[in-house]
Amino acid sequence: MQQNAHDEDAKQRKALHRTRGTIVWLVFGILIFYIIEKGTFGCSCFFIDNKHYLNLNSKTRIQKIYVSKPAQKKSNQLKTKIIINKKKKEENERNKASKSEFKSSSKYKMIEELIEDYPIKLPLLYNIEKEPFMILKDKIKKEYLKGYELPFNFIHPVKYELLKIIGKISDPFKPICSHSLTPKLFISKLFGNAPEITYDDFCYKLEYKFKFYMPSYTQIFKFEKELLWKQWIAIRGLKEVSPVTPPEDHDRIEKILEDDETTLPIAIRRVNKEINSQGVHPAILRMFFDFLNIAKSGKIITNINSELLTKKTPNNVQDNGGNENVLKRSHAFLKLESIKNEIKNRDYLEGIRPDYLYIILNKKAEEYYNNFNEKEYDKEYREAINYNTMRQNMISENSEYKKQRKLFSEQTKTSLMKFYDIQLPTYFKKYMEKKKENYKIIQSKIKKMIDNKYLKRKQRREDILSGKISPITVDQQKDTGTEEKKKRKKKKKSNNIPLKPNNYYCSNYY
Repeated sequence: MQQNAHDEDAKQRKALHRTRGTIVWLVFGILIFYIIEKGTFGCSCFFIDNKHYLNLNSKTRIQKIYVSKPAQKKSNQLKTKIIINKKKKEENERNKASKSEFKSSSKYKMIEELIEDYPIKLPLLYNIEKEPFMILKDKIKKEYLKGYELPFNFIHPVKYELLKIIGKISDPFKPICSHSLTPKLFISKLFGNAPEITYDDFCYKLEYKFKFYMPSYTQIFKFEKELLWKQWIAIRGLKEVSPVTPPEDHDRIEKILEDDETTLPIAIRRVNKEINSQGVHPAILRMFFDFLNIAKSGKIITNINSELLTKKTPNNVQDNGGNENVLKRSHAFLKLESIKNEIKNRDYLEGIRPDYLYIILNKKAEEYYNNFNEKEYDKEYREAINYNTMRQNMISENSEYKKQRKLFSEQTKTSLMKFYDIQLPTYFKKYMEKKKENYKIIQSKIKKMIDNKYLKRKQRREDILSGKISPITVDQQKDTGTEEKKKRKKKKKSNNIPLKPNNYYCSNYY
């Protein structure tokens, strides 16, 4: 009976423990669920300072999170990037505001007044009439070309001179053509680091430093280009051959051009070279210099300490801007940049097209070309002309002297060769005969050596095939090679005898 009572007490105790455990687990689960819903605690991945957290009110609770160092570095980098981007945006906004203020200011209006009037709405270049001689561009023959150089009076002289200067000014695409004119590149090439340039330096750089390349994507000079290429081919009596070869034609790839054949790329390069050597007319050079020079137009600007642009009065003669033969960098850049900004149908990163340059410069070029006085030009540049004529005369005289000397040497060659017909002495003949005999003996010995070598090889092959001699294996060759190397090393060691030093103090030391 006692055992049964003891078993019942144990069962009751176990049931109580189970009920208590279930109650505890239920309470714990409810607490966790409540905490997750409210979200008062942070993520369990971080360690939270509970003492500091419990002391604060519900409104001012701060989670003090301990983050790893690499994560902190990344967050700091992001913060700095955000700050830098904000600063850049603020600077850009300030620059835009300053530009808009400058355009509305009186200073900007003065600049607009100083620049001469140009066609603000430049015409679209789609409908240009063909000139009458362009109908003959495919029928050009050598008989109809009269003159010494391109274009053989087929192109109007003013238009041809403008083609030359536009090809020099525009941005080069070597070695074939040139694109539009970007003011920054042109002025940096013309001025370098100098703030101003004289007329003589301007002409020198345009003539010798700037190379001519035929303007591309033009409609005004479209037919002139083809005409010049055809003329260059026709005057030399050449045939145009296509540079592109079809994939089936394998012979054409290896074929070299004959004397009477050329390709279009060769003609383009040669025409560029020939036009570059011709030079530009002095009236057109003066016109372009005056076009860039604001001082020439009578509306002159000067830089004062306050950096304001003001008009020059006629009484103020001491200013450098009043000199007509000096071109300032800022004036030239301002002029070209204003023209570039006036063009509305301009592509992205495009400058002033060759067609627009021709439209702007054509009227002035005709005026300067018609008013050009050769006599005054000769007086002004007489020294340079005399130097060039003297140089050409010296070159021609030198060439004539060379021709005469060549004729004289050919005429006197027969008489000079008689000095070499002297009979040689007898002992020299004997010496040459002995030398030939020795040479034959040496040659025969070398031949015998080579023949014996080949005979030995042949005999050895026959012995190996017959079985008299066993062929050498790879291991035997290695062994013989190592033994020979060891012998060579021993010989080298025996030959290395220590030498006595030349220095007196070193000899005492030994």
